[in-house]
Amino acid sequence: MKAPLILLLALTLTALPVRAANATSVPPLVEPGWLADRLDAPRLAIIEMSNETSYTFDGHIPGARFTTKSAWREQNDDGTLIRLPVDTLESRFRELGVNDGDGVVIYYKGNDRDEVLGAYYLFWLLHYLGHTNVGMLDGGWHGWQQANGPVSDEGGAAESGDFVARPLPALEISTEELDAIREHYPVIDGRPARHFSGEDKFPANPRHGRIPDTISQPWADFLRTADDGTIYTERTDLAPFFVEHGIDPSTPMLITCLGGTGAAIDYAMFYSLGYRNMRVHDAGLREWNVRDLPLITPDD
Repeated sequence: MKAPLILLLALTLTALPVRAANATSVPPLVEPGWLADRLDAPRLAIIEMSNETSYTFDGHIPGARFTTKSAWREQNDDGTLIRLPVDTLESRFRELGVNDGDGVVIYYKGNDRDEVLGAYYLFWLLHYLGHTNVGMLDGGWHGWQQANGPVSDEGGAAESGDFVARPLPALEISTEELDAIREHYPVIDGRPARHFSGEDKFPANPRHGRIPDTISQPWADFLRTADDGTIYTERTDLAPFFVEHGIDPSTPMLITCLGGTGAAIDYAMFYSLGYRNMRVHDAGLREWNVRDLPLITPDD
């Protein structure tokens, strides 16, 4: 079963991102100083993951528009949370003023974990929609403040953009396909270590345990908390993880979690290190367990 997956990933990797001729080229991990020097750059969209109160009263990066995590997902009949349909996602990015081919920088305020999760999910969504000229602001709002980046309190509705979605299905994997091919590729589980071991679980997860033969890389390992309580991420040294599991940049990886937002953090961290052969299991363990698929539990 390896050939079909590798072929799909190869096609994805050779798909050239659409980029406007005068758009700013954005690195996957954006340093605050880099962004501060380019706030007036052409064709550069900045998106804050927070809420209206924080955006308005705490200030924001000049020119940024805000969104919330809940604006990008919907619930299936079985309780699974997944991305919105492609046409709806396209409309959401247009509403944020993103134009086709723009460079995009995403950051989170870090008032809670959902803002961090939502920001990284947006990073993966843009990739899935065929737009890879996107970067995560290193350290989020905390990093921006530490770098004394300028802050604005000016709001107003964004002029609608003309963003075009060109989906890359190879960046996503369904529960059925994951079950069919999981024995042939590394499957990364982004949940907390105690959830991976089966000692604990998220309340929304109907069963304890993990998918057989999966590898643990908790997304929470990248989280830090500043003195003022702001949550931010910090990329750790992942070289030992990749060496231990025999993974190199050409190795296809399947990334799961309770849902797609946690998996997206692992995806973005790996991507920033040059790893490209990845597929995200958006429905996650929540759907896997609702369907009563194979699971290793603490009693096994």
